[in-house]
Amino acid sequence: MKNKVGLCLALISLPLSAGPVTTVPWNGHTGAVSFTYDDARSSQIPNLLPQLDALRIKATFFIAVTGTGGDFTAKIAQWTQAARNGHELANHTYNHVNVPADPNAASIILQMAQYLRALDPVVQSVTFAYPNCNVNGKVGVGSEDFIARGCGQTSYSWATQPADWMNIQGLILTPTNVSTAVTFINSARTGNTWVSTIVHDVTANPPDQYSITPADNQRMLDAAVSDGLWIDTYQNIAAYYRAHFPLDATNATTTPSGWTLVWASPHPKMPKSVNLRVRLATATFGTNFTVQQGGITIAPETDGSYVIDFMKLQMTVTPNSTGISPARWFKAARIRVRASGRMLNIHGAPSGTYDLALHDVSGSLVERKIVRVTNASEEQAVSLRSPLPRGIYQLTLKESTAGITRNLSLFAFQ
Repeated sequence: MKNKVGLCLALISLPLSAGPVTTVPWNGHTGAVSFTYDDARSSQIPNLLPQLDALRIKATFFIAVTGTGGDFTAKIAQWTQAARNGHELANHTYNHVNVPADPNAASIILQMAQYLRALDPVVQSVTFAYPNCNVNGKVGVGSEDFIARGCGQTSYSWATQPADWMNIQGLILTPTNVSTAVTFINSARTGNTWVSTIVHDVTANPPDQYSITPADNQRMLDAAVSDGLWIDTYQNIAAYYRAHFPLDATNATTTPSGWTLVWASPHPKMPKSVNLRVRLATATFGTNFTVQQGGITIAPETDGSYVIDFMKLQMTVTPNSTGISPARWFKAARIRVRASGRMLNIHGAPSGTYDLALHDVSGSLVERKIVRVTNASEEQAVSLRSPLPRGIYQLTLKESTAGITRNLSLFAFQ
């Protein structure tokens, strides 16, 4: 969940109720913004994607296949690649119909969700945007989506849960209101809030009242980068935001070995994995403890927070379990992994010997071997027995001396 400015986190504190675990607001930034683009318009791939990729910004594309003047079918391979690169492809209905007015709304939403999910394993299609901003009734939306985008200049406070997750509003851009959009984005920084924007075409001659020029779109993106906001997809920020309410209300149950924390997902269509940056209260756990999920030890980040997967729905905290200072581990560079064919490339792991285990999304073990890293600043190539089929995998690296484990997700390309 990063963008160009994510390399320098400005952690903020808001007045929150004191609980055993609290989520760091907006992933460590002073506010958040999601840039959303509708209808798979023909200008978006050639004019918009280069702007986003140059700034390492991930955006959301609410896809409608017909009835919009878009060209999704003609460029389906390019759109699928955009999803693999981290952009979100989300549900805007196949035919761009007003679902609240249609008696078959639930099946219309399901049809498009299934169509998008079939494109590639990375496409989850669990967010929705109302065609024509028609939110009346909202029939069937919640059956496939944990959040839905309406239209309006509304910002969302970290500490206040929205009254209606099926109508989280975004500001519509026009050829003449980019200054309003910049002010709206700036308000996210000053108000510690989340905002979203809505655009159709990005082209030199905007064809309708909801489209803008590339220069105006660039101005909007630059404002968000300059503000140091968390810039990410609608799905990623919404999931982080929605997940923190049940997590921060969780109590720690004392066990013979420490504490267990258990929580519930707020919606059945939450993403498969939701990483939250959290802090653990010293009043409850002290200062020397180990955090685990599913038997995997989670190393602390450089600021002392922990990145947990909310969708595992529980965690354990064990006091003084290893007696090993975490400093050696978390002062090291962040670990990155690339997968292609029969090769894994690991960068940033501290020197040492690791037990490497690779599992697929079903939890089945794909590969296990011992890996020796001699230099954290160089890539360590690890050969596999056979090429990895394209898909999402879970990689576990357990350092043999300290016994500390790092759990990573990766996507393999054929």
